[in-house]
Order: sequence, then structure tokens, then C-alpha cells
Amino acid sequence: MDRDNARYMKDEYLKIIKTYLGQLQTAHTPDISPAIQRYTQNSNLKSLSFFYDTLLKRSTFLDYGIPKKPIVGYFCNLVPEEVIYAAGAVGVRLCSSDDVCARLGEEIIPGDFCSMIKSSCGALFTRRYDNLDLVVVPAACDGKLKLAEVLSPFKEVYFLDFPRDSDYLKNAEIWTQKYSQFAEFLRKRYNARVNREDLLNACKLTNKRTDIFRKIYSLRASHPGIINAFDYFAIASASFVCEANIWSAYAEKLYKEAQYLAGNKPDFKGKKILLAGSSIIFPNYKILDILNELGCDISADTTCSAYGRMYDPVEIDEDTQDGILRALSLKYIAASMCPCFLGIDKLIDRIVEIFREHSLNGIIYHNLRLCQVFEMQSFALRHILKDKGLPFLFIKTDLSKEDTGQIKTRIEAFLEMMR
Repeated sequence: MDRDNARYMKDEYLKIIKTYLGQLQTAHTPDISPAIQRYTQNSNLKSLSFFYDTLLKRSTFLDYGIPKKPIVGYFCNLVPEEVIYAAGAVGVRLCSSDDVCARLGEEIIPGDFCSMIKSSCGALFTRRYDNLDLVVVPAACDGKLKLAEVLSPFKEVYFLDFPRDSDYLKNAEIWTQKYSQFAEFLRKRYNARVNREDLLNACKLTNKRTDIFRKIYSLRASHPGIINAFDYFAIASASFVCEANIWSAYAEKLYKEAQYLAGNKPDFKGKKILLAGSSIIFPNYKILDILNELGCDISADTTCSAYGRMYDPVEIDEDTQDGILRALSLKYIAASMCPCFLGIDKLIDRIVEIFREHSLNGIIYHNLRLCQVFEMQSFALRHILKDKGLPFLFIKTDLSKEDTGQIKTRIEAFLEMMR
């Protein structure tokens, strides 16, 4: 059997691991309702309630509310949602930044490991994965590779493997082949067609979402504070667990409301910040809380949980099935700014372009501790952006609140430098 579809342990070993973990106490799903209530009260927009309600209701997938559709969980931006939609399934992104889940994850993996991997493992103890039919794990980093192995005793895992090189000319055929194999796997699993027409329809759904997201992104950059950073990342996080057509319909309503408010609100007086680096996923809002307290607005970002997830459309030059899959690889892999891939030029060019286009004041590069690849590229970013005259601050943190005071002091000094 191709290793993409294989289990990672013998049945004998799987049974031992399942027995051991079955003896551990199952935790309750972390209660995010106080955080949702707090950030809802800070919102300027009535139409935000749908997105916060979605985060609350679907913090576990036990009651997802979609009958007769298999739920496929996946990690990272490298898994093509369109292929999942084309197979008649619903895709939910599983990336987690919950400190409670991260501490639970230390039952399985070492404490001195990536916070997101720990949080994703800890979600096992909250029954978050119980209603998933399949979990798709891409070869984004070494942590994800071993995550596939850790999850394999509990769910069927499809490992989506490809080279960590975003050079299109060198790798387009490999990417297309891998996506084609994934489509064939889903076709057989769900007895679905997954043909050209199905893929085109799925691309229309996600391109509609991209269209409205771009409008929201542009409005936030030109009218800071109308859609605050808490709401923006809640909108993005809700897209993890909401079908694209439903998300787009409510996002359109939100955009129209924000447009109206933009014409009636005084100009923003604080600093406009571009946030880059590790993803921001609800409820991990520590950096957002600090910046808001200091009167700043995150007016733009390049994170994989928001901008990197929804900004780029599927651009189809050849509408054959292979042509569509190739276009998907361009969207998800060739355009990726993930530091797990070779090459930093795309990220630097995009940061400079966004910074200048929207007349921003500074760049904060946010790194979740123990994700070494993000931290390693901070050296190049710091010196290249400094040479271009762009204020830059590197922040390294984790999911806990313990370093809040220290981070606040550093950001205060950064803002003082920009005066």
C-alpha cells in the first residue's frame, strides 16, 4: 500500500496505545464562552455574532449540524479544500491554539515541543475528533509528520506528502500528482465522482470566499478599527469550521455593515501594525489584547490562519481535471509563505508590498516558541526590512499568559521608537 494511505503502526502496537490512552481521563472541551462574551462586547458590528456563535457551537465537532456529509479534518493550508468539497464531504481545519489543550497534549508528547502540535494532540482528550471520518495531515514540517503517527491509533490518517520546495517549475508535476492521488482516494472512500465539474463548482465556492475576504482585508487596512483585530481573526477562525458558501453569505453582510460604519467614524489615531509570523487562532489572542491595550490596530497580516488561508484565489488556465488540480497546487503550495518551505523571498516581498500599499507604521513578527523554522528566518527579516527602513519587532511567546507583561514592555518600547 502507498505510504500516503498507510497506518503508521502494526495493529498490535495500535491496540496497546489505544488501551493506554483510553485509561486517561477524558477532559471537557475548554469553555470559550467567557472569551466570546468579552470580545463580542468589544465589537462594533452586529453581524459578527454569527462568527462568534459558530466558534462556540463548533468548538467540538460532535454536533456539527450537517447531516449525511462525512467530516474530513485537516491541518495547515496545504490541503486543498476544493477536493474535499468535490467528494461531497465537509472539510474542517483542525489547527489549534488553545492553552488548555496544549497542556493536555503533554500526556502524549514532550512539553518542550511546538505549542500547536501539543494543542492538536490535547484535543484528542476533549473528544474533538470523535465525529471526524478522516484526518488529512500534510508534510508541512517534522512535527506534522509525527502528528500523523500520533493520531493514527484513533482515526484513519491520510498523509499528503510532497517536497518542501515551492519552486513551481521544478515541482508542479509532483504537486499535481499528489493532489490527484488524494482526489482518487476520496473518490473511492466516498463513492463520489470528484470529476472536472465537481472541482470547478468547489473552486467557485472558495473563490467567492476569497473575493469577500479581500474586500474585508482592504477595508480594514484603509479604515482601521472598524473591524477590530479580535473580530477579524474570529471571522478567519470561524472559516475553519464553516462551509465556504455559508461563511461567504454572512461575511458579505458583515462587509456591508462595516462599509456603512466606515463612512461615519473618525480617523484612527493609533499605530497601524502588520502582523506576520505564527498563526493567530481563537482563543489565543494574547498579542491582540496587548496591542489593543496600547492603542494599536493590526491593520494587515500575513499569517496562515487569515491572509494566507483566504487571500489567494484559484486561478484556472486550463479547465481539465489535471489543469484544475495544477491550479490548486499553485494556490496552496506555490504561493505558500510557510517557513517550512525553501525560500524567503515571497514572504519579504509580500510584507514590503502590503506595508507600503496600506501606509502602515510597523511590523511585528510573532513566533510561537519552539517552532524553530519561524524563529530561524527572523534574522533575515530583521536585517532586510531594517535596510528598507521598515520598523520591525520580533516577539517570541507561547500560549500561556505568563509573559504578557514582558511582551507589553517590549511593544511599548517599539511604539516609542516609531514616534
